[in-house]
Amino acid sequence: MTSNDAVDFSLMSVEFQLDPTATFAAMREKCPVHHTSEPAPHYSLTREVDVAGALRAEETWSSKFGPGLAYGEPGTGVLVSSDPPVHTAERLAITRMFKPSAIDAMEDDIRSLVYGIVEGFKDRGRGDLVADLGMPVPLTIMCWLLGTPVEDIEKFRTWVLPMAEAVAYVGGRQANDTVINAYKSYGEYFGAHIRGRASAIEAGDDVPDDLLTRLLTVERDGTRLTFQQVMGFCQFLLVAGSATTTLLIGNVVKRLMEFPEQFELVRNDRSLIPNAIEESLRFDAPVHGLFRTNTCPVTVHGIDIPVDSKVLMMFGSANRDPDAWDRPDEFDITRDLTTLKRHAAFGVGIHYCLGAPLSRLEGAIALEAVLDHLPRIRPDGPPALVKAPVLKGFETLPVRWD
Repeated sequence: MTSNDAVDFSLMSVEFQLDPTATFAAMREKCPVHHTSEPAPHYSLTREVDVAGALRAEETWSSKFGPGLAYGEPGTGVLVSSDPPVHTAERLAITRMFKPSAIDAMEDDIRSLVYGIVEGFKDRGRGDLVADLGMPVPLTIMCWLLGTPVEDIEKFRTWVLPMAEAVAYVGGRQANDTVINAYKSYGEYFGAHIRGRASAIEAGDDVPDDLLTRLLTVERDGTRLTFQQVMGFCQFLLVAGSATTTLLIGNVVKRLMEFPEQFELVRNDRSLIPNAIEESLRFDAPVHGLFRTNTCPVTVHGIDIPVDSKVLMMFGSANRDPDAWDRPDEFDITRDLTTLKRHAAFGVGIHYCLGAPLSRLEGAIALEAVLDHLPRIRPDGPPALVKAPVLKGFETLPVRWD
């Protein structure tokens, strides 16, 4: 029996999207290295030991062809699309903006933002938690970091998910008209925005001390980032820095509504908010996984993986592996916080998400505001799953409260 015969799996299948946990369990047991030709040839690793091990072995499992199913052109992407030493330099370029002291300095502003948003809709008694809270919070914060008008989040909303969807599409950025138009609109908007900021810096004008200014002025060995690199950074930050946090906010509230005894625990003990965030990330990893490409032929569990194969590292499956987690399919916010933080939702190794502390803070404050201002929050109709095949969460989450 080949790995492909044991379990029928495709990121695109309705069965997988509706119940990824069952598919993950079957793959871990019957074919921990899965091969499929749908929608294009690739392999998947599902066991925690294999996923974590591969993510730490970047010499073998390269990021040069990008994190998607389509093969990107090496050297044209940033961060999740680059290897050391280029990746090291790129990461250093923005590390200062995401260090703990910088995140701590943003906490009051983020709390004011979140509570202001909730104040604006709490008297309605019902709404869509994603549209009303999950989406605007991280997108607004990305506006702060990238120096764009907050009002433009309405534009950004229409770009983020199509750009995220491209990760699982055979055609990548050219997959369909929706994806093409999202990237085109992004390119036109941010191209003009970046050039405008660069000109202001060159003229000696006062400019905001934000992430965009950092990207345009940081130097390494006397060299600055190219325009294309800055464009890549902004696109990556806009998508990765907002979509995953949007999903986190929806996922944690959805599970707490589903398990009222857990909701009661955190309602009565706010010190459990960080645990709830981490358990949500473990239980419902916002990103099922991302792709790497092996630099040499590899054999894993008896399966030969030819050089330059696209291999999907399944974060979500690793987080539910019974060999790595006690009671993996039980949602339990009383788990030890230190142990919880070793989940793979933010990646593993050198590509561990730099924005993880910011995402955690946004999620925690959003949950705190829900607890404070949306009493007896409960479902108000069926939610709609996010369309991007590589993501897990909700595009809409109708709720009501007293």
